[in-house]
Amino acid sequence: MNSIIRTHIADVPHGQILDAALVRFGAYLDAEAESLEKLLALAGHVDVEKNLADLLDLHLEPGATLQDVRALLENALKTLETLAVRTRAIPTDFAPEAVVPPDFDAWVRWSGARLADICATLRHAVAA
Repeated sequence: MNSIIRTHIADVPHGQILDAALVRFGAYLDAEAESLEKLLALAGHVDVEKNLADLLDLHLEPGATLQDVRALLENALKTLETLAVRTRAIPTDFAPEAVVPPDFDAWVRWSGARLADICATLRHAVAA
């Protein structure tokens, strides 16, 4: 059984929140970018390839400040939100003759949920 246990999380310095969000964003890209690109291409959303390329091109220079990290996360968030909208628009009831994997609907839901998670993380970090 899945359950949610609410816990209190102590306040942490803003820099740590931004750093944690940056690490999570990097982990998200490593784990999900290729899958998301394939999903969007399969669904006919090839026009978002630039969005994915923009995400993968984001980087920080050595000696980046907290403002630089915040700006990078804000830019990433805008792009991720665009991708989330496009992912939510993917129909999961393709015609039987369409060439999609049998678990396509689960793939769409999984990708959408992961996008929602990373967007929430970045939103929280840049709002702090």
